[in-house]
Amino acid sequence: MLSLALVLAGSLAVDVKADIVYKRVASQELRLDLYLPKEPLARPVPTVVVIHGGAWMGGKRQDMASLATAIAQQGMAAASVQYRLAPRDKWPAMLEDCQDAVRFLRAGAGQWGLDPKRFGATGGSAGGHLALMLGFADGPMSLPSSRVSVVFNIFGPTDLSKDFPVEAANFVSQAVLGKPYKDAMTEIELFSPIRYVDRTSAPVFTIHGTADTTVPVRQAYRLDEALTKAGVEHQLRIVLGMEHDVDMSNQTVAKGMADGVAFLKRHLRPR
Repeated sequence: MLSLALVLAGSLAVDVKADIVYKRVASQELRLDLYLPKEPLARPVPTVVVIHGGAWMGGKRQDMASLATAIAQQGMAAASVQYRLAPRDKWPAMLEDCQDAVRFLRAGAGQWGLDPKRFGATGGSAGGHLALMLGFADGPMSLPSSRVSVVFNIFGPTDLSKDFPVEAANFVSQAVLGKPYKDAMTEIELFSPIRYVDRTSAPVFTIHGTADTTVPVRQAYRLDEALTKAGVEHQLRIVLGMEHDVDMSNQTVAKGMADGVAFLKRHLRPR
């Protein structure tokens, strides 16, 4: 489970609208928490969808409260979303929920003072993976769109067919995809954000650590190579010694996180 303890410089007070139901699946209600700057510098405000980690099997939207607050303090809205989890629910349920959260917020943008044309996404680990998917591919053709225009990827997996130990890959494949790893090559390809990279992909800021033993740092380099080949704007921040966690007492990590939020803000400013 990934919990981000984040403090960034920001001057705006934040208003939190918690427990908003954005979707019902059978008997389950899926909720989001919307963090809004109380007195934004301009309206409507851009929105960043914030997605928790937990190997698609754990975690909760409240884990991302510090990051969502920091984003709102920078004058953007932040929506920390709940999504269905494995093994009870299989892929692509998690992605479908995040896509539906974007659509829900766009459809109700006027209610909260959001700009439906300016959406980004961020997340850590599995949340980073889901944020990349929102930036690289739209869901089934329905309006409004679920595509976002910028992504801040915090050590998310990018190519699930490579770099991971077989034992760990098999565990995730069985739980999330419902198949042993060796029998799930087609599903693994569709599960990997790198498959969807093309010249239309959203700009990406990635932060990843050399000491990450959960998501190997090679995953960040693979994404960097794919985005470079496609001609997509991106920044890769490799932090020496950083593990699969965000230690804000480390000044290099803190600077990287601040730069990632600034990357979101720059790409979501009014044209």
